[in-house]
Amino acid sequence: MAFQVNPLGRMVNNYLMKWALPLAGWFIVEYLVRNASSTNMMLGLLSFPMMMVTVWALWWIIRKLRREILADCIHGIQAWSFGVQLMFFAGLIEALFIYIYNEYLFPGNLVAVQQAAIAQYESVLGQLTEMGAYQSWIPKFQETLEAMKEMPLQSAIDTAIGSLSNDIFAGMFIMIPLALILRKRPKADIS
Repeated sequence: MAFQVNPLGRMVNNYLMKWALPLAGWFIVEYLVRNASSTNMMLGLLSFPMMMVTVWALWWIIRKLRREILADCIHGIQAWSFGVQLMFFAGLIEALFIYIYNEYLFPGNLVAVQQAAIAQYESVLGQLTEMGAYQSWIPKFQETLEAMKEMPLQSAIDTAIGSLSNDIFAGMFIMIPLALILRKRPKADIS
């Protein structure tokens, strides 16, 4: 007995993979902004709005899937699983970019990001010490700074795998409320 592929399932997977590419492009932009925010703190302010754009994109793509392929009918668990699949596909492309970026294009990038984070933390600690603020917390801050200096550097593959797992877990949690919003039952036949 031969294994038969569900044509609707194939259409859904193709649709998700089609939309994973632009979503991965967005994830790559987010990664580059996060990297640049290690030297420019003002770019760190963009992280929350960028995350909200990701949530909106997930909602829009799954809603479009519901309307175009699923005849405007989707169960909550289906919406959730489609969203997690989409995040996985996009995260896989992003992880590949992160590995190539950190291993081959800019091999010293991870060291530079870690050193920039330590320099920013030292700067904030110096400012707090000068102002005389949070004096009881200064020893804890200094311990944290020493721990940051002793932390081993992540490899490019560790960074890529960490990014992929973050995307999957974020997708799992983001899609819970979105699945509840997007679920739609078929209209009852009135005969």
